[in-house]
Amino acid sequence: MNQYNYIDLFAGAGGLSLGFERIGFRGTLAVEQDKWAAETYSANHPSIPVHMRDIQTIDNSEIANLVKYPVDVIVGGPPCQGFSHANTTKRDPKDPRNSLFQDFVRFAKVVRPSICLVENVPGLLRTKMSSGRPAISAIEQAFRDIGYLAHWKILNAADFGVPQRRERLFVVAIRDDLSDVEFEWPTATHSTTEQDDLFAAANGQRQITLWEAIADLHQLCAGDPVPKSPYRSRPTNAYQSEMREKEVLVLENHEPMRHTQRIVERFAAIGHGQSEADVPAHLRPRKRGSSGEISGIVYDQNSRRQNPDEPCNAIVASSHTNFIHPYLHRNFTVREMMRIQSFPDWFVVKGKRAVLSKKLSAKKGYIDDVFLDQRAQIGNAVPPKLGAAVGKAVWNTLERMQNKVRHAA
Repeated sequence: MNQYNYIDLFAGAGGLSLGFERIGFRGTLAVEQDKWAAETYSANHPSIPVHMRDIQTIDNSEIANLVKYPVDVIVGGPPCQGFSHANTTKRDPKDPRNSLFQDFVRFAKVVRPSICLVENVPGLLRTKMSSGRPAISAIEQAFRDIGYLAHWKILNAADFGVPQRRERLFVVAIRDDLSDVEFEWPTATHSTTEQDDLFAAANGQRQITLWEAIADLHQLCAGDPVPKSPYRSRPTNAYQSEMREKEVLVLENHEPMRHTQRIVERFAAIGHGQSEADVPAHLRPRKRGSSGEISGIVYDQNSRRQNPDEPCNAIVASSHTNFIHPYLHRNFTVREMMRIQSFPDWFVVKGKRAVLSKKLSAKKGYIDDVFLDQRAQIGNAVPPKLGAAVGKAVWNTLERMQNKVRHAA
């Protein structure tokens, strides 16, 4: 069996790495500047060295020294806010070549892997430079400039066994001398209940619902005693069994948030598919710094109760305020978010559970709280099952490349 190596840039907690490892790839390096995310990555990928550093400070000569093994694939998700970085007096403020994406390309130019895989938000396809040129076109050009042919596609995690409607943009770039080997995108393995029954008959799988994903976990409210066992029941479906692939004596990251009585009352007034915009006026959030005055601003996306019988809406970094449990009057625990993202139960997240924004933490002098908290790490991550689906397509492409080389010889 062939062995293929990858390095992970902007690695975060390591969801994409975990997906690639499921397929058989060997990670040889990860680069991540956030302290808590790097700690999470190291705890769950102990064999992969993590370089905790701002990628912009790593020069080309250092890249060559860091990469100690042949690299077949570079993967990574440059932060989407990087696509608006700029010195506006000299640069196009929306030019991705002026963003952290350029550092991904710089790594690829030095390392020369067979394939590059970039993950980002679908909204990137709507981003244009001030000249009117689509940002995705500039990304394709940046890869062409270093000798790679790029293709892109939006994939929905729910179509690949993740209990969540989460669309992500993937850009695959293949080195010019290998680009006659076509990259075949993964095909959906799970269908919605509204889709043609022929699909389900062929694949035998429906999309995983939120309740199917978390029902075996202890359904705790703040103040409930810590159960002696890690689960409330045996696995009742294949997804739960998969998440419980390794025995855990203590289920970490499952402590519920503490809410005030007023917030609990607000949540109790929210039905499935509703949000804080649907509650009576007296239960709506108060103005900050006021003496109890009700805010006139209502955010429809905040405190949205999820439907248990459908895949969850997309888990994002701010999901501790976006979503509430389908039955209990609280936000999701970190572990529930991890189940929804398809992280197995042995996977643990480091750092604090929740902190203020970086800007507010810095303003208040909370120097130790300027890193990504547990919820942000999980919300930012690529769902491992989606990562595995893309990783399998990358692996198959590398195999076809190897076969071509053998036949040529």
